[in-house]
Amino acid sequence: MSMPNMWEFPGGKVEKDEDIFSALTREIHEELSCKISALNLLHENVHEYDDFIIQLLTIRCRIAAGIPIPGEHSKLIWLKRENLASLVWAPADIPAVELLIAEKIQT
Repeated sequence: MSMPNMWEFPGGKVEKDEDIFSALTREIHEELSCKISALNLLHENVHEYDDFIIQLLTIRCRIAAGIPIPGEHSKLIWLKRENLASLVWAPADIPAVELLIAEKIQT
């Protein structure tokens, strides 16, 4: 829990010799006990916190099998895009949240 009391998209680090889509598939299986199919890179953001710098890649995906179950986090929720702004997001996630909200408005 690098950002306690803030919401983050699920995911994690890319391991050596792993591409971003394989890494996300693995991380989602580890964190949420379900399988996904990664579709495309939606957004890339580099954010500098006080103690570290993160390169956050937001990837659009679909659930391929199973039902997400929170394993590493205390809570999991699903929101419509227009409700995403109702949460307190980790700063690195905010640009992706804003993109998703704007995408819904444009469609």
